[in-house]
Amino acid sequence: MSIAMNLAAERNGLTGLNPSVGCLIVKNNKILSFGQTGFNGRPHAEFEAIKKCKKKELKGSSIYITMEPCTHYGKTSPCTKLIIKSKIKKVFYSINDVDIRTANKAYPLLNLKKLIVSKGLLKAEAKKIYKNYFLHKNIKKPYIVAK
Repeated sequence: MSIAMNLAAERNGLTGLNPSVGCLIVKNNKILSFGQTGFNGRPHAEFEAIKKCKKKELKGSSIYITMEPCTHYGKTSPCTKLIIKSKIKKVFYSINDVDIRTANKAYPLLNLKKLIVSKGLLKAEAKKIYKNYFLHKNIKKPYIVAK
């Protein structure tokens, strides 16, 4: 998960209104692929990581994501739908999203589809990375840093 955190931190502030997310896909203790939220928010990190793998590699693998995967339709399909379709077995994420379209919705959805879900890995580190994103979502104004 610490590698995913580094990927998220690397793009922090460069992903438009979307949070900068880092993602790894692991199977048999081997990293199969990784992804980061693209510049201006697209593609999502989960999509990037999944598209780099062969279908049979994904079956039974684990995905590590720095933030709760999205569950809503917007400019893209939900990442949860992609995760379920790819036959990934275990989902680990650090922190819940505060966006009301997704907040606290991934865990029950993935669990219902019989995936093993664990949240809270490196949560304190995630809170630091997403401090500005959470502030923006909560006060509905951009976070600005000036010299």
